[in-house]
Formats: sequence, C-alpha cells, structure tokens
Amino acid sequence: MSAGLPAVANALEEARREGVAPALSAAIFRRGTAVHASWHGELPAPAPRPLGRDDLFDLASLTKVMATATLAALLVDEGALDLDAPVAARLPGFEAGGKAGVTARHLLAHSSGLPGWRPYFEAAAADPAAGAAFLPPAERPPFAGLRVAFRRGRELVRAAVLAEPLEAPPGTRAVYSDPGFLALGFLLEELLGEPLSAAAERRVLLPLGLRSTFFLDGLDPERRWRRAEVRTFVPTEACQHRHEVNQGAVNDDNAWAMGGAAGHAGLFSNALEVAAFGHAWLQALRGRPSLVPARAAAEFARRDPTPGSTRALGWDTPSAEASSFGTRLGRGKRGAIGHLGFTGTSLWIDLDAELVVALLTNRIHPSRDSEKIRAFRPHFHDVVAEALGIG
Repeated sequence: MSAGLPAVANALEEARREGVAPALSAAIFRRGTAVHASWHGELPAPAPRPLGRDDLFDLASLTKVMATATLAALLVDEGALDLDAPVAARLPGFEAGGKAGVTARHLLAHSSGLPGWRPYFEAAAADPAAGAAFLPPAERPPFAGLRVAFRRGRELVRAAVLAEPLEAPPGTRAVYSDPGFLALGFLLEELLGEPLSAAAERRVLLPLGLRSTFFLDGLDPERRWRRAEVRTFVPTEACQHRHEVNQGAVNDDNAWAMGGAAGHAGLFSNALEVAAFGHAWLQALRGRPSLVPARAAAEFARRDPTPGSTRALGWDTPSAEASSFGTRLGRGKRGAIGHLGFTGTSLWIDLDAELVVALLTNRIHPSRDSEKIRAFRPHFHDVVAEALGIG
C-alpha cells in the first residue's frame, strides 16, 4: 500500500475490514498532480497475495464514459456524429419498436425511452453456437475456440437491441439504460468502420498513455490472450450463468456474450489510469489542451433537460440530495461530472477544485448481496474533501 493522504488510506482500510469489498484502490489527482494512490486487500487467486497498484479491476459501466462517450465526443467534434439526428439513419434496423425518433443525444442522456436492462445473454446461452461461452469451464472450448461463439452471441445481442421496443417516448423520462449504450456502441462502430474495442484503444486509450486500460475482446483472442497472460485481475462475481468466479473476464453477461467488449461494459484498468483519464476531461473542461475536444466536452458535461434527470451526456452530475460524491465535493459554480460502475467502481471530477477521484473496488466478490458500497461512496468522498480542506 502506498498513500499520500493518510485519512483516505485509513478509510479504505476500514472499508475492507467492514466488508465493503475485499479489494479497494483509489487514486486522487489535484490540479494534475497525484496526491494519493493506495490499494488495499488481497487477491485470492492464483495464489493469495496483497493487492498491488498494477492489478486490474473490471470497470463495468465506467466503460460508458471512458470508451463510448469519449469516442462520441471526438466524432461530434469532427462532424461525423450529429447528436440530434435519428440513430436509425446510420444504424439500419434501429427504427423498429418505435425508435425512429431516438437520437444519439437521447442514448447518451439515458432519455431514449429504452428499458434499463434486458437479459440478452439468455438467448446466447440457449443458442447451439453462442452457448459454448456459457458452458462450465471444464466443458468449455479453449478461449481461442470461442471466437465463433462470441461472434454468434454478438449477432444475437445486436439483433435484440435493434428490435427492443421503447417503454416511453424519447425525451420524456430519464432511466439509466444499458440497452441504450449497447445501441450507441453499435452506432459508433458503423460510423468508425471498426470494432469499438479497437477504436477506443487507437483513438482514446493509447493516445492518453493508458497502457493498462483495455478490453479483453474475445473476437480477437490472440491479442486478448497476450494481455491476460501478463496481467493479474481482481475477481468479481461467482457467476451462476458461467459456473465460475469471473476473473480476467468481464462480469457483465451481456458483454460476455459478445466476447467481452461492448458499449456499456468491458474495460479493465487500475485506479491511477482511471484518474489520468478523468484528468484529460478536466483539462478540456477548463479550456486547456487535451485529447478531449473542449467544445464537445462542454456539451457533454451540461446537464440534460429531461424532467427529473441528473444526467449529462454519458456522464452523471451530483444530485442535490444524496450523491455518491458526498456532501462537500462538486458543489461549486462549475459543478462536477462522474459515473459509477456496478462492480463497485466510480470516477468523479470536481471542476472547481480541479480534483479527480477514482475509486475501484470489487464489492460484488463473491456475491452482489452486499449494498455497503452505497453508504461508503459518499463517506469516502467526504473524507477526501476533509483531507484536502475542501468544502
């Protein structure tokens, strides 16, 4: 364990002891300088040892901002993506189910009218070809032999997303939607002419120097194997659908059915690189040189006008009452943007304090039953604020 802010390290250690998560890591940047980095807990496999700085967490829905929304911002800046044009104009078949009027802005702001979640993986698990990826490990083909299964799974998930009917007219409600970001991922692939995983790496992750942030894409098994062989991954859930503890494989079953890379989930990283990514957005939003285009960043950080929404485009903003960013951060004139991940991850950016806070945990290992992360997140960010004299 390294540190920087003893009170923050103590809060993380206490969270580990109290069972918030068996592994926790945090990195904090203030005005571009890393003021804290620490890692707590242990890895149980392949051999028990303390968690280290380079061990990689499943980022879950941080993928939405670190890959999908950032690619969308780049394309908006280049004029290749019109936020207010119908998605179906560039993603044929998406008009089914009453979605002809849905735009990329709706998808990014979670105001499309699509449902929050659907178990698309179930069709893949039942399919003669795609189902190979859901066999017990002892019966499953070697990973390189799953390319056909993942390709078929991706076809099934894509078809289901295109056919998914709306639950409400676009722009009338805000419901956090994985199907919406799956659709956005498919749209970006149409516009970019390459897989989302490759585009994110080429256009976002490598230019930012984030060499430990990547998808493990089963549609490119040789590259996936080379990465997984030399890395150690923090375990997540004991998955009943795959009959194993997920470790070095995306926890989200819809993403797994597609090979591990999707618009809503699939990235792995460590806390320092997540914070470095957040700093790139902070720089753009403060009008400084950044990979992220300043004009697009300002558009994406603006809260969406959908009634009752706290969402911006891709990002969330702190709610007036209970926010995972706590009671002291993000309350200035410029505000804050952030996002959470189901596995127990979060990234928040305070634009006034010029503060980036990345918190990574595996709170769903071995089970998703505990909800202690809900109380810990705001407490943790209040500890950060106190340690830095903010608020």
